[in-house]
Amino acid sequence: MYQSKFEWKVREKTSEISDELVERFKLNGLEQTILENRGYCDESSLNDIFEPVCHSYEDIFEMDKAVDRINRAFQNDESILIYGDFDADGITSTAVLYDALLKKTSNVEYFIPNRITDGYGPNEQIFNEVVIGNFDLVITVDNGVSAAHEIAMLREHDIDVIIVDHHTFAAELPDAVIIHPAHPKGTYPFPHLAGVGITYKLTEALGLHEASYLGLAAVGTVADIVKMTGENKRIVMDGLKELNSDTPIGIKNLLRVGGHSGNIDEETIGFTIAPRLNAAGRLDDASIGVELLMTKDQGEAYESATEIESLNARRKDLVHQFYKEAEAQIKDEDVIIVYDNEWHPGVLGIVASRIADNYGKPVIALTLSEEGSYKGSARSIEGLDFLSLVKESGADYLNCGGHAGAFGIEVAEDSIEGFKSDIVEHVSQLDMDFKPLKNIDYAINQSNLTLKEFERFNRLKPFGHQFMTPLFMISNVKVRTLKRVGKDAAHIKMTLDGIDVDVIGFNFGHLAHEVSVGDDISIIGAVNVNEFNQERKLQMILQDIRMDQVQLLDMRSRATQDFSIISQNDYFLVSSGERRSDHYYYYGEALPFTMDTLILRDLPEDISKLKASLKGIHVSKIIMIFNSKEELYFSGIPNEVIMDKVFSLIGGADDGAINLMKHAPKFSEKLNISMKILKMAIDILEELGIISVENAIIYKKDKFQSIESVPLHDSMLMKNLLSRLDAESQLKMSSANEVKSLMKDMI
Repeated sequence: MYQSKFEWKVREKTSEISDELVERFKLNGLEQTILENRGYCDESSLNDIFEPVCHSYEDIFEMDKAVDRINRAFQNDESILIYGDFDADGITSTAVLYDALLKKTSNVEYFIPNRITDGYGPNEQIFNEVVIGNFDLVITVDNGVSAAHEIAMLREHDIDVIIVDHHTFAAELPDAVIIHPAHPKGTYPFPHLAGVGITYKLTEALGLHEASYLGLAAVGTVADIVKMTGENKRIVMDGLKELNSDTPIGIKNLLRVGGHSGNIDEETIGFTIAPRLNAAGRLDDASIGVELLMTKDQGEAYESATEIESLNARRKDLVHQFYKEAEAQIKDEDVIIVYDNEWHPGVLGIVASRIADNYGKPVIALTLSEEGSYKGSARSIEGLDFLSLVKESGADYLNCGGHAGAFGIEVAEDSIEGFKSDIVEHVSQLDMDFKPLKNIDYAINQSNLTLKEFERFNRLKPFGHQFMTPLFMISNVKVRTLKRVGKDAAHIKMTLDGIDVDVIGFNFGHLAHEVSVGDDISIIGAVNVNEFNQERKLQMILQDIRMDQVQLLDMRSRATQDFSIISQNDYFLVSSGERRSDHYYYYGEALPFTMDTLILRDLPEDISKLKASLKGIHVSKIIMIFNSKEELYFSGIPNEVIMDKVFSLIGGADDGAINLMKHAPKFSEKLNISMKILKMAIDILEELGIISVENAIIYKKDKFQSIESVPLHDSMLMKNLLSRLDAESQLKMSSANEVKSLMKDMI
């Protein structure tokens, strides 16, 4: 039995799409099932998916005031500062507005704070050093709505402020013109725009927008993980068309150094473009991202893209390093809190997310800041308001804020251990099930998914937050082939019996020690079309796996042995030697009724003893090693012919004339048998009372003269040899499928 990392829940439709709408939107069976299961059944919701619209900028609260103030700045040649943010949404917002304003004035600059030294949003020190006395108008993009105190400082110096933001409002609104899709006094129909989305609306209102801005708006919208329906979907759909028809030279070079070729879709943005733009802000100055997006020069574009690619490579290395170091701190607790004095703060959010994804638990990752406190990021699992949980815990922290599932936190250095223990204790007392949920859209069987049908399924794209890539399930199928692939064999590829869908599991290489050919498995994942050698096939990107039957891991070969998956808490069956703990049992002894993992360390002397120990147990996983000091299968044992030859050889010699120290090598050569088999034969004859051996001299007993051949059936030694040979043959020399079938029969 292999436990899934997530709880699986198959979506069930609560209503149906009418035949009229099925005909109008030309839905095939796959599309209809997925949409009905997600509740998109009426005309309005279907339009949000297939025919989303953009709303008028005139409907945005105070947009007219913002336009009037910016136009007045143009007319009076006032100095304008665009105050951006260091993530991909903030970078694209800054680039869009900066390029637009440059069409009307050269008296405009932009500034993006440093994530490490300046932090997020408006900053008093920066305002004092950079803004006051130098600018007449500040326009914040993708930040500012919660900075009433900092904005008030600018207003005291007669600097006007326009806030272009989409984040959650604080209790106090800043003294500024606020352009926000969800303004509490506004009635804009779609309140979920990204920062770059609302910035694009401002360029529209100014009459300075252009098609290329839609491409950048698509990048920021996908990168910021906002709701992917309605106007956001329209922006991304139109933006992707623009990116593919007229790719900006900066993005073209970023894709080139990132190894991407071909069509640009939302996955290209999410997995190639956005992480690289974010890497600049995480580790260095995000302004290089703006420069990349603004440049029209090939040389400058390639230079900036190369620098960003280098930062992204460093980001990957740091994440890998910190993740491994964090794993060493993880204990069997309901919440994971890890910290270090040397971790780079720019990547802690990624590390926390990766740990949460892989362990299915809420995570806090912290590093020691220059101020002497621990600062970092927290990530939750689906369905858990981790932010509220931390605030209710009574744990001692300095600052904490953000969203329910992702927030920043600061803890005093001398409080870190107390903070950790308080959070862990509080969570443990809640007795909550932290297994995150995966909603499954479609169950694949042998006949209900074809390449032709799936290709039309792309009409539902782009996918994103709250309209995620559909999740597919394949249940109880046998693994046909399985192999590890990629650098360090970190990934796994599988094919399945009866299902024409290949499976690729990125960072699932460890499954090679958990799953074998012939095992019955259930899996979930996204599906795409993989094209290789001009052949197009459906491919599932593995997200989780489950085995409902006992899990049998074959580690009989040294090449398949990975002892890191064995722990001291596992149970062991051994053939001999000292019991190392109360989890060690000898073959033939009764095992506990229920166990998680059982290790068959040694080869049993008799397969019946293995059957006796396994009978009736309930175990999730059995690891088969079957170690033995010698292998009779290859060395052999004496049969009746050999025994009769040895018997005859001794009979032809005078009593006491055979000295094994002297004659054994010659006997072995003469009989064409190994010394080992000769020793076995002599031991059997001695056990049967036919001969005796004293000081290596063979003496015939009275019984020797009265028998014609050796009665092997009377020898316990021979019976033991045959039992060992049988166990070795069935347990060590059989194929993986054969030995697994045998084990299942025993259980």
